[in-house]
Amino acid sequence: MHDRIRRCLEETRTPYQVHVHKDLLMPIRSPHDVAQALGYEIRRITKTLLLEAKDREQRCLIVAPSNQRIDLHQIAAQMGCKRLQLADRTTLLELLDYPPNGISPIGAGSMSVFIDGSLMAFPTILIGAGEAGVEIELSPRALQAITAAKLVLP
Repeated sequence: MHDRIRRCLEETRTPYQVHVHKDLLMPIRSPHDVAQALGYEIRRITKTLLLEAKDREQRCLIVAPSNQRIDLHQIAAQMGCKRLQLADRTTLLELLDYPPNGISPIGAGSMSVFIDGSLMAFPTILIGAGEAGVEIELSPRALQAITAAKLVLP
């Protein structure tokens, strides 16, 4: 787990559990494998994407079920910009120091975070831990609280 994420979780006293892919009982190649290994519904395994406006002046993170498409127009409207695109790998590393397959909404400073509202139906969800092959399990309400995230209705 990335040190910045660990510090944030400890400072906020947020209950969480870490799942390391190599410690699970089956090989993990996809979010479906994580869900199967833990006996969870696939929608509890999330993806976090770094999005930016075309002029790169506005950026945000969106947390959504890993098997769901993200409505970029809806997020852009909430941010007050015309269009959003996926940020490139260089921008991701410069801004957050997270790899593309380990992005976390935790520890993103003042960057806006959006959470798909459907995730609130689950007792816990899994998010990236700031490093590849590691997931953090925590309540979606706790995630919303520590990131000051806004809900996006599916």
